[in-house]
Amino acid sequence: MKALFKEIWNERPHRCAVCGYPIYEAKAHNFSHIRSKGARPDLKMDKDNIEILCSTLDRQDKEIGCHNAVHEKPSIYRERKNNGK
Repeated sequence: MKALFKEIWNERPHRCAVCGYPIYEAKAHNFSHIRSKGARPDLKMDKDNIEILCSTLDRQDKEIGCHNAVHEKPSIYRERKNNGK
């Protein structure tokens, strides 16, 4: 999995795919499956099913990260996704 994350990191902009927040280091918490591994185990290693998202650990502005919001505050995640910020 780490090799796959490194490949994705090297191919894509180092910004959150949802809100555009800059991400300076590739950490496991910055990679998120679009379709969950439980729902679609066949897509676990599919690069098109993984996106780079900000995490609360990355954010200097004290806002919840998009990766965290997916699980903890889905309404915030949906709002950011719909508004592109």
